[in-house]
Amino acid sequence: MVSIYLGNLLRAQFIERVNRFVCTVLLDGNIREVHLHDPGRLKELLVKGVPVLLREEPGPHRRTHYDMVIIYKNSTPVCCDSRVPNQLTKRALQDRALPELPGYHKIIPEYSFQDSRLDFCLDNRILIEVKGVSLVRDDRALFPDAPTSRGRRHLETLISATHQGYTCYVLFLVQRPDASTFSPNRATDPQFAVTLQKAAQEGVNLLVYTSTLQGTHIHLKEKITSIIL
Repeated sequence: MVSIYLGNLLRAQFIERVNRFVCTVLLDGNIREVHLHDPGRLKELLVKGVPVLLREEPGPHRRTHYDMVIIYKNSTPVCCDSRVPNQLTKRALQDRALPELPGYHKIIPEYSFQDSRLDFCLDNRILIEVKGVSLVRDDRALFPDAPTSRGRRHLETLISATHQGYTCYVLFLVQRPDASTFSPNRATDPQFAVTLQKAAQEGVNLLVYTSTLQGTHIHLKEKITSIIL
């Protein structure tokens, strides 16, 4: 099973979001500031009192000594570290665990193409952009949870690349296990939804996978085949 190690995780209780990247939590009876590596809104997740999991990240140049990596929505663990989808995808690519992809030999991360930097290029002919999804409503994963001009630009780049002969994919990595369908979040970013529909019509491949926390590892769980645009 494809997985990545999250580190030694400590249980705490969420208090509030101070700013885009800093939250306060209650850890061992003390209020601590922790780093949140996710610029999304996360309004449905960041509710005062919910359990969270932290990873200690000491360093002389850090304001905080912990990263918040998991938020519990009821009993469901939701990864809130936006680095994890790329890390898990890289492991899946290394393990040849995405059967939808054509055969490849070389994995190039952070690939510059036109005015975008895409997450992966395989053999200089297959382009992959990864999007982490944390929002689920009524078993439906929704992306994005905030307007994303950058996300729209990535889609437009992939459309252009498809016209130039590249095989292109958008992989939506759902950072939780409780989704059975996927849709663009039209209410939050209608332009992204329209662009995603156009991308699919013009040959960009859409992949959606869920993931789940098991102990101290995030595992790639299963493919979602129900995509409603």
